[in-house]
Amino acid sequence: MIKLKSVYQEYIWGGTKIRDLLQKDTGALPRVAESWEVSTHPAGRSIVDSGEFRGKTLNEYFDKTGWDKAGRYAARNRQLPILIKYIDAKENLSIQVHPGDKYAKKHENDNGKNEMWFVLSADEGAFIYLGFKRDVTKEEVKRRIADNTLEEVLNRVEVKANEAYYIPAGTVHAIGAGCLICEVQQTSNVTYRIYDYGRVDENGRGRELHIKKALDVLNYHRTQIADLKRRDTMSMEQYIGGMFGRNGKCTLLKYEAEGDLTILLPVSHLTFALVLDGSGMLYGAESEEKFQKGETWMMRGRATRVSGKCKILFVAI
Repeated sequence: MIKLKSVYQEYIWGGTKIRDLLQKDTGALPRVAESWEVSTHPAGRSIVDSGEFRGKTLNEYFDKTGWDKAGRYAARNRQLPILIKYIDAKENLSIQVHPGDKYAKKHENDNGKNEMWFVLSADEGAFIYLGFKRDVTKEEVKRRIADNTLEEVLNRVEVKANEAYYIPAGTVHAIGAGCLICEVQQTSNVTYRIYDYGRVDENGRGRELHIKKALDVLNYHRTQIADLKRRDTMSMEQYIGGMFGRNGKCTLLKYEAEGDLTILLPVSHLTFALVLDGSGMLYGAESEEKFQKGETWMMRGRATRVSGKCKILFVAI
């Protein structure tokens, strides 16, 4: 089992929940929008924070130990198929869309981006935008972007903790203010912003929009929220992340208990344990480690014993 160190991203819409609720050491940053927990992407690579590779990037770790340990996709592309991050939306995120693999490879030299959101906490009335509430046309969307009425045709979904939503590439979406989310996505950093509420930075400049490319990749059909919402009422909830393109299936398993329990993780190459609350011990086949709130661990093997009062999100690939 290997502990990973986060990489922080500061954007204008970020807040302090990653520091205050997850108790992460964000240093002198006044706000943190994103905490990249598991990443081999050039825009922000995780750091190994335990063992003989401490201080090395996760990429350097796999360069030495073998990318095949993370599966066929990793061995072929020398990167993990997924990127896991926390997102703190103190303000509304821009309305945006991500391309699929084919378009992203051609235009951005990057992967496409399917993603999944697991809601950690949500203020009263917090919402997300997820897809169109009815079929629209490219011309209508273009007009509504110009006259600032795009929100009128979007699904506005109020959210609460422990809900999960799958967002396929091509689906227009946005995270609303007051949401703290764990996002599991394809390894990609391609986002096409459509609308940013007229915000400007400290220099009075608005952020770049990518309307032409967004119009190329949008799914203009009505989105059925029930098809994208993942929830089950078992005490140990499981959220299936669907197919991440050629990267395979990603499974989320939420563990919340007090005591000592051995759990069988999904058959996988790697599992990442994100400690959302509490503390305790993780026991694997060959090692045991103390953990505490805010930490992220990488492990292999199915049988894992958890001891302590805690809440952990396991992400298996």
